[in-house]
Amino acid sequence: MLITAAVPNVVIVLIIMAIALGGLMLAGSPMAWWYTIVAESWMVFNLAPVSAAEVHMSFLPALPALILAAVVAVRVRNAVKHKVSVKDLLILLSCVLGVPVVFTIIAWLMLWDAGKVYDVSPPNLAQALLRVIVLHLAAMAAGMGSRLWRALAKRYGVPRQIVDATQIALRYLGYLAIGAAVVFAVVFLLNISRQGEMMDEYPTVSGLGVAGLVLVSLLYIPNAIVSTAAVVVGSEFSIGEGSVSLFSAHLVPLPPLPITGGIPASAPSWAVVLLVVPLGAAIYALYKKRPSFQDVLVATVASAVVMFIACYLVSGDLGYYGATGPILWTAAGLTALWMAVVGSAVAAGFAFVAWRAARTARVTAPDTPDSDAAEDDAPEAAAETDETPVEPEREPITDPEIVDAEVVENEPDDSAPDAAADGEEGTPAEDAAKQQEEPEESEKHEESDEPEDAEEKKRGVAKPVSQQLKDQMGESEQASSSENSSAEGERD
Repeated sequence: MLITAAVPNVVIVLIIMAIALGGLMLAGSPMAWWYTIVAESWMVFNLAPVSAAEVHMSFLPALPALILAAVVAVRVRNAVKHKVSVKDLLILLSCVLGVPVVFTIIAWLMLWDAGKVYDVSPPNLAQALLRVIVLHLAAMAAGMGSRLWRALAKRYGVPRQIVDATQIALRYLGYLAIGAAVVFAVVFLLNISRQGEMMDEYPTVSGLGVAGLVLVSLLYIPNAIVSTAAVVVGSEFSIGEGSVSLFSAHLVPLPPLPITGGIPASAPSWAVVLLVVPLGAAIYALYKKRPSFQDVLVATVASAVVMFIACYLVSGDLGYYGATGPILWTAAGLTALWMAVVGSAVAAGFAFVAWRAARTARVTAPDTPDSDAAEDDAPEAAAETDETPVEPEREPITDPEIVDAEVVENEPDDSAPDAAADGEEGTPAEDAAKQQEEPEESEKHEESDEPEDAEEKKRGVAKPVSQQLKDQMGESEQASSSENSSAEGERD
């Protein structure tokens, strides 16, 4: 983790040392200046204020700092793109902030020591450390990525809606920055004739000096984009006692930089049309996301915070001009206001469409033929269900008139005893013959029924009623035959 955080800062320091050493050797300047140049350059790379010859500069070019922050963000992204713990994140955060803070303190001490010999002075240490911390903290947040932020939100119970709404705010500010860059490029081209006029006021500047001015102008491009974004949302850009906005412009003599030639001397009447830039940026950022009012609220706060930080980093003192840069509070407030107004309108529009669709679905649902038929059939089906008699659980049948169909095929054989009982009484010899046949038939009947009874027991099925009747009749016949035989024995 320490190496991840230290590499970008160490590389920047080495590059500064190499360039400073080469410049001193080419110019034949004393090598004692080398430490001072390295310390001042480190401050510039981190947007920390610098001071020399009683001239204070905190309105510094933001391109070097943007490059440094981008490198730090890439290193952080490579460190956390795989599985990472909260402890690892805390260690990485301490390294990302600790290394540049230590380098800044060392640079401040070098400037303090050099101030005893040269006409330089160390800047306000608290202000320098604050800018360094804000810059590298922003790089850390950007390098973590939305995926890791969602995981952290889930771990600590923070609604994911906050992360998603913050992404909407960042997208809105990105579109706003693109629009501001286009506006600045157009205004710069329209006022390109002023470039020559400004350079004519400094005839002693050599070709090498002009190249240096062009290079410095390029380094201030991020400052110009952020300042233009603040202007198009309705705020203003100030440079000392001068100011520029969409509604008015009051300029003072500007520094001889090509980039300052893009600042118009007066506000044209059509400049108000540029208010469509934040309007379009907000609509385009919100439309595809279908935000709710809660999303809009979070996005409004996030856009205000990010815009305030950006304006803070690109603002400061510009030598004898004084305070220079966008007005912080109005720029952040108006940026958030555009998000709040447009976001509320978009959220209300989507909410109305959803409400109307739900209402239409409820109104058209009863008119649908299928639904009507289903609703009509439902009561009828319920009535049929209620009217249909439910067959009760069968009880054992004891009515001798009911014959089970499963044993109908045995009924012709079973009817012989009944016919014999109903016929006229025979002679004693016939009765004796019948008595001898009946036990044999009953025994056969019992033997034939035993397999059926065993099978029924195995199956767990109750005997049919007819079978029960036959068993009862067989028992009664056996009893009567035994009585008759005993009576005949007494007669003999």
